[in-house]
Amino acid sequence: MKQSPILWPGYYDVVILPSPPIRDHAIELSEKLQRIGGLWRLGKRAFLPHISLYHIPVAADALDPFLNELQVIVNTAKWGDLHTTALDMPVMMITKPDWLRNLHHRIVNRTARFRNRSYDVEKTWSLARFSGRRLEFAKKYLRQYGSPMVGMNFRPHITLSSFKGNEPECSDLQVRQMSFRPDRLYICELGQSHTCHQIRGQTTHSPISPQRGTAQNSPKYCN
Repeated sequence: MKQSPILWPGYYDVVILPSPPIRDHAIELSEKLQRIGGLWRLGKRAFLPHISLYHIPVAADALDPFLNELQVIVNTAKWGDLHTTALDMPVMMITKPDWLRNLHHRIVNRTARFRNRSYDVEKTWSLARFSGRRLEFAKKYLRQYGSPMVGMNFRPHITLSSFKGNEPECSDLQVRQMSFRPDRLYICELGQSHTCHQIRGQTTHSPISPQRGTAQNSPKYCN
């Protein structure tokens, strides 16, 4: 049955798209989760597998300057490998090397000024997964940056699905150990559960090229 995503126009996610092998593995795991109660599954036309770097609402007249600023960041970014690690229901965890931590920090600090503050981001987030100091900072980040998933709460991952209530135990699901090297950013329009749908823009690849033979081909997605 075809999924009908609930879209949030004007709310975007700065993302890295995984290589085709990792994308396909994430879709495979997502399909298994949907069979045991997942509310949606990943795909190649909508609900795109992605690694979120910054959720931010941007007004239509600020979108081009926002994309230009991201290109400036990419032009001087240092890139490296990312690796899948484990399943932390319902997400596939990704490593957080220093270069990715720095890229995330630069994106948030240099593009937060484009945030559309009239957009009510609070209604799209539940902070139930946070506790203690992380909850304290999640509330602060949500007010300041429009997303709780920045700073100390930045945990690179690919969300595979979402559930009503508690997630079921899936001890039989295993994440294959895979790696890839990205070299660009994408802007996706968000929908329910902060899922990624239409690709609204992308940067060109970084001129600081990785060593020859280590870069992955850009993933092909259907809009």
